[in-house]
Amino acid sequence: MPTRILLADDDGDLVEGLRWYLEAEGFQVHTADNGRAALEIFRAETPEVVILDIMMPGLDGVQVCEAIRRESDAFIMMLSAREGEIDKVRALEKGADDYVTKPFYATELAARIKAMLRRARRGTQDTPTLHWGALALFQEERRVTVHGTAVTLSTTEFDLLAALLRRPRNVFSRNQLVDILWGGDFFGELRLVDNHVYRLREKLQHAGLDPVPIATIRGVGYAFRPEE
Repeated sequence: MPTRILLADDDGDLVEGLRWYLEAEGFQVHTADNGRAALEIFRAETPEVVILDIMMPGLDGVQVCEAIRRESDAFIMMLSAREGEIDKVRALEKGADDYVTKPFYATELAARIKAMLRRARRGTQDTPTLHWGALALFQEERRVTVHGTAVTLSTTEFDLLAALLRRPRNVFSRNQLVDILWGGDFFGELRLVDNHVYRLREKLQHAGLDPVPIATIRGVGYAFRPEE
């Protein structure tokens, strides 16, 4: 069964071009030209991948992203015509996994989607459940709890935490984490890793994990440091 994609953008020419290309790549594509329609289609079709333009009529892409993230761990990619950091940060704060700044090539978008799907389908490694103190990560269920209470993470936040937990005390450079999370098809900025680490720490702390043992190794990257 083909992977279902929801593509929401009010630029009709862009949507038609991307739909044609993604369908040629084997995806099943549903489209919307505004935020409210995007939410309705999402709930009816339950796509695995959602691509949202930040600036849309009705509800903007960030509002749609936030609503979807409350209901699903579907992979969410944001499209933005702006270079401003504020839009990107807002989207990531609301649960987006990735973003692409316009203009971009359809080949780039498809490559990033395929990289995400390969990552999700690699399956679990080592033991099915990883523990540290009150933190538990259930790999097969793709579920995280703190003190027994579920913590809602985006697809990328879950995979980031799983990578760190599998190799405690190992220092990962940003480039290594990019390879783990997006593979060789990554076209974005390394700061995207920093944004996801920040959000992951914030969510775990809010859930009651204290301290959050994800250490920043200055000039290198990040590590899961249980002793710190």
